[in-house]
Amino acid sequence: MKKFIQLLLIAVMILSIFMGTWGCTAQPEETAPATSGEEISATPEETTPATREVVDLAERTVTVPAEPKKVATMQGPTYEMVFMLGAKDRIGLVRDDHPTAYPLALLTNPDLANYPTIAGVGPQSPVNVEEFINKGVDLVIYWNIEQELTKFDNAGIPALVINWSTFQPTNIEEALMDSKKQISFLADVLGGKAPERYADWESYLDETVEFIRSRTAQIPEDERPVVYWGNSWGPNILSTWPLTPKQFEVELCGGKLVSVEKGGQFPETTKEQLLAWEPEVIIVDNHGGSPEQVIEELKSSADWASLPAVKNDRLYRIPAGVFFLDKGTSRTVYYYWLAKQLHPDLFEDVDLIKELKYYFKTFYDYELTTEEGEKVLAGWAETRK
Repeated sequence: MKKFIQLLLIAVMILSIFMGTWGCTAQPEETAPATSGEEISATPEETTPATREVVDLAERTVTVPAEPKKVATMQGPTYEMVFMLGAKDRIGLVRDDHPTAYPLALLTNPDLANYPTIAGVGPQSPVNVEEFINKGVDLVIYWNIEQELTKFDNAGIPALVINWSTFQPTNIEEALMDSKKQISFLADVLGGKAPERYADWESYLDETVEFIRSRTAQIPEDERPVVYWGNSWGPNILSTWPLTPKQFEVELCGGKLVSVEKGGQFPETTKEQLLAWEPEVIIVDNHGGSPEQVIEELKSSADWASLPAVKNDRLYRIPAGVFFLDKGTSRTVYYYWLAKQLHPDLFEDVDLIKELKYYFKTFYDYELTTEEGEKVLAGWAETRK
């Protein structure tokens, strides 16, 4: 009997041990909520780098902010480009002519009136880097001028060149790639929604080019009007652009461009050569700021009375919008305009006001009125100082 009781006690003890162990392990594990005094171990979040390296279109390696906050849009149409890419809130400095010389720049972006401005900035003017430092800009878009870019480098302000200066296109596809490369590079630098907006713009550009090409590709050579492209430095119609790359844009739109082969950014031809070319259409650029003066000179001077373009009143000033229509991103609409000037019958069904309204709504988020569209086509820009 005593032995039986001992065995029974041992069995009870073993069973108790087994039940206790099972009770600790059989239930699923739960993570207890952290109390105020406990530390939670977690994988550290990855931090966004403050800067990154990019290679600009002048093949310079530049360290830029990963997210630029105050961009100085100095070179050419870069304000218009940054604005189209949806980064107007990250523009920290503009040239003083942006709010005054281009009325549509101010209408499409009323905040432009409050942006910090800088005067006397251009490819012929030396940089006063202190002004850029005082404005607190963290990125500058500038011309490819080595001595001026060096000043920015020495001041610790990243400056980018977006002109593909070493590239010489040999056809329209390569010329278009030049434009695409500039704007896609800028979109990548800006980040955010800019690459998405660039993709939309590129699709519109491609559609525009294919539409125009479908009508002009089969135009015989002898039916393509001879086109001269004059600048507007005072009344001097002899100031022009080099033949390349504008010749490919003119070919796309159904014309034949005549110009000098070389001679710098704004080469000049001679009176004798211009008369010999006998242009049927003369396009007057806004670059020098006085296109009306050039057109009046062409009409009134006996020197040019024999030119077919003057006889037939085919003298056209390039339209102006947020910037001049043939530069920056708006050149997509400019191709419609040029094709219609060169072949009005072939493009009779193209409504330029309608195209302008679509472009401004889609890419500038602005409802352009018919009256404003008519002003754009008339070259809506104020006289620059």
